[in-house]
Amino acid sequence: MPNLRAYLANCLIGGHTSSSNGTSWIRDTVEFNCAGQTFILTQKEEVITRNTSEFKGRFCETSEILVENVQASEVNETLEVIDRICWLLSFAGLSSVVRYGHVYPEGGPGQSLRTVMGTAEYFRPTLEIRDGELIKSFIEQTYPNFVNLEQSRKVNVVIRYLLQAELPGQPTECKLILAFVLLENLKHTYAVSKLIPYSKGFFRKVPKPIKGNDAYSFVELLALMLREVQMHPNLDDIKDLRNDLIHSGLSTKPHDQLWAMYERIHDLLREYILRLLGYSGYYLPYQRGAARSL
Repeated sequence: MPNLRAYLANCLIGGHTSSSNGTSWIRDTVEFNCAGQTFILTQKEEVITRNTSEFKGRFCETSEILVENVQASEVNETLEVIDRICWLLSFAGLSSVVRYGHVYPEGGPGQSLRTVMGTAEYFRPTLEIRDGELIKSFIEQTYPNFVNLEQSRKVNVVIRYLLQAELPGQPTECKLILAFVLLENLKHTYAVSKLIPYSKGFFRKVPKPIKGNDAYSFVELLALMLREVQMHPNLDDIKDLRNDLIHSGLSTKPHDQLWAMYERIHDLLREYILRLLGYSGYYLPYQRGAARSL
């Protein structure tokens, strides 16, 4: 059967195994085993040998993925798997990894290209992306849960908003607003997935409390969602800043406090998504500090 070859942009990961460029060996290859297929990702030599800062802010053709022995009837499904791997790679590196083309059969007369957007970025990634073995483990661990949650929890939308929040040059207030939209989206899809009833603009507690309001507040529903993955943060200051920004669009807090809050919320989102996807291993906190383990 013929092979399929896909072309990726903005992927700055390191390799897990080595290949020869004719004169030397370079660690430029990672194999992902997902959905019963093997995806052989090979980086361009300059992605491995150059500093990641050289690629920042540009659309960069970085990688190829080879899938061997693909039937014609399996091409679309295989490309869908590759696109999911791209979403996970995007989350790992906070860089917009996209498939911009493919050729099937490999060696055929022409390529199928598509219009895509995004730039390579490298600022406080979720994982140590130059560690190919770690990236291989992350993709293979989380891919099944990504598939299961892709629609119900809109995981690709969540990753897209994280990428948008991390684009250079945005005011910190805008980053925070995007982070709060993400929290709202995650708690909404959580409530829908748990079949929590929705009425008159609010998710409702069942059974209805004897005293008090039966509507879940922002903090109550968010805490319920986080507890399911064994997270128990104090959310009071997050709630206060969220109300301040959503209602006025600005905050009177000094910038260093706003930035510290953004770091904290980003870390909360980062850990939640990793736990939701079932990841077990080391990751990098957004706030400066040593790697953490799940």
